[in-house]
Order: sequence, then C-alpha cells, then structure tokens
Amino acid sequence: MLTILEILTDPGDPAKPNEDALGSAGAHAWVIDGATDVTDGPVLDGETGAHWLAHEASALFAENAARYGADLHGLVRHTIETLSLRFAQRQLRPPNGRHEWPSAAMALLHAGEGKLACGNFADCGLILLEDESDEGHVFGVQHNSREARAVSRTAELVAALGPGERPFENAAVMDYLRANRRRQNRADGYWILGIDADAAAHMRHWEIPFDRPYTGLLFSDGFGSIVFDYHRLDPATLVRRAALGGLRSILAEIRSIETIDDPECLSWPRFKRHDDATALLFRAEP
Repeated sequence: MLTILEILTDPGDPAKPNEDALGSAGAHAWVIDGATDVTDGPVLDGETGAHWLAHEASALFAENAARYGADLHGLVRHTIETLSLRFAQRQLRPPNGRHEWPSAAMALLHAGEGKLACGNFADCGLILLEDESDEGHVFGVQHNSREARAVSRTAELVAALGPGERPFENAAVMDYLRANRRRQNRADGYWILGIDADAAAHMRHWEIPFDRPYTGLLFSDGFGSIVFDYHRLDPATLVRRAALGGLRSILAEIRSIETIDDPECLSWPRFKRHDDATALLFRAEP
C-alpha cells in the first residue's frame, strides 16, 4: 500500500510559473522537473516548453498509471509518444534543433506486490528509508550537468557575468546551455523525458524487494539540493526530518542557504539563485 503523507512544490521565482509537477494515482507516485527553456524564441503559445511538458506528462501519468501498473517502461513510452503528438499539434513553429525540444527530469514509483519499481531520468530522485535504519537508499539523482567539469564551467560563466546581468540573458551562458541541450536523447549524450520515444528504452529502472515497510521521498533537484549540492543533510536524515518536521521546514533551510549563504551563486555554482523545489513524502507498506 502506498500512502502519500505530504506534498510540496514551490516555485524558484514566485513571478514565474512553477516548471515542476508532481502527482499520485493508486500505487504510483511521481515528481517531474521541466528543464528551463533555452529556445531561440517562443515555440509554444502562452507557456514555456518546460511548464507544458512537466504538467502534461503528470496528467498523462495520472490518466494511464492504472492501465500500465508495474510496467513503467510502457507507461513512459505511451506518455512520450502522446507528448510528441501533442507538441507537434501545439507548436508555433518547428524547433530549430534539439535544444528547443521540451524536456524534463523525472522520478516515478510503483508499489506492487513483492516489489517497488522506480524509473528515473536525470536529477530527480528517490530515497527509501527502512524503519530503524541509519542509511537511506538513493535512486536516480544523476545528470551530466553535475559532472565536475560542467560545475567548473558553470562557475566560470557565473563569475564572468556583469553587475546585475541575468545568466539567461548572457550569450555565453546560453551558448553553453544550448550545446548541452543538443546532447539530449543521443547515445553520446544523455536520456531524458521529452518528445523522443526512444528515450523510454533508456530510462534508468530499479526493482526493490518490497517485503518490509519504507518511508520514502520523491524529489526534484531543487529540493534534493540540501543533500546533493549543499551537503547539509544525508539522505536518511532528510527523510526523517521530513517525516517528523514536515517538508516546508526543509524548504526554508534551502532558501536560506541560497539567499543568505550564497546569493551570488558562486559557492555552489548555478544559473538560478532559487530553483523550483518539489517533494512527495510517502509511506509504503507491503
């Protein structure tokens, strides 16, 4: 049985749409993190590709989860194929290249008889904590953007910004981001949730024996940053704190680090002071 204990999703910029999405349906739960657009101009009318894809994919998961059950590859393939068709119908113009394809990170969970199944793209993640355990089991939370070389290049680009200059208005930053985004869903790049059905076969997938209860957390990288970027908590402590004190207290600590400890985005190199942050706390019992 999968019981949702608490959910939280908080925009990095209150003046902009939240490009994270989350949801649950029966034995399934998920978090989706839309990748900020780096397009040459508008591709969709009225919203970013990141917002459209994250929320459209979330709605498709909710609609089709029961039909696919533990077949997460099937659910994801159906979702991507549908997204591809709908994107072609909605686009204002054809994309100029892969850097204009909408895409998203994802962590998807199914609690079935005898096993938990997890599917993942990029830097969304899952932590499972057994009762009385001191170690959390981490799944996902991996993306080329966090490679040491990429972090170093991000630091160089942020440090080179002029006073008051916004990263997403800087030509060097955008060239770097577009070059990285062109590597999506390629054998020599990385695989991600989007509009390319080939990605479904490359989704990272785990099956975990479900013979004991777990408390767990699904999260976007904006929420997981307190563990995997800022290193203020370990995975097990994150789940325990969420269960005891709630998700919003953790979010407050994340925002404090970003606002007070590193407002210039130099100690922890990043292009946005605050990222959208989303988490889903659950209890899974056989």
